[in-house]
Amino acid sequence: MDKKIKNLRSESKNMDANILIGKNGLTDQVIQNIKDDLSRNRLVKIKILPTLVEASGKEALFEEIAEKSEAKVVHKIGFTITLTKR
Repeated sequence: MDKKIKNLRSESKNMDANILIGKNGLTDQVIQNIKDDLSRNRLVKIKILPTLVEASGKEALFEEIAEKSEAKVVHKIGFTITLTKR
């Protein structure tokens, strides 16, 4: 892990989630909100409803979020993922 990612990961641990993904799932509006937050901030922390994750698989959902929002995964823990711009 390079130094930049380590610093971002450390910074993300003190953040609260900016975006919550609930029962409606990963909609186009949620992706747009993530992109908008990434344009304003260096990091975006996303919390996902556990029932949504069980249905589709956590790792697959995390990768889908990163791909669709054109972002890079900084940190994954539990039902929370932190992204940064590519």
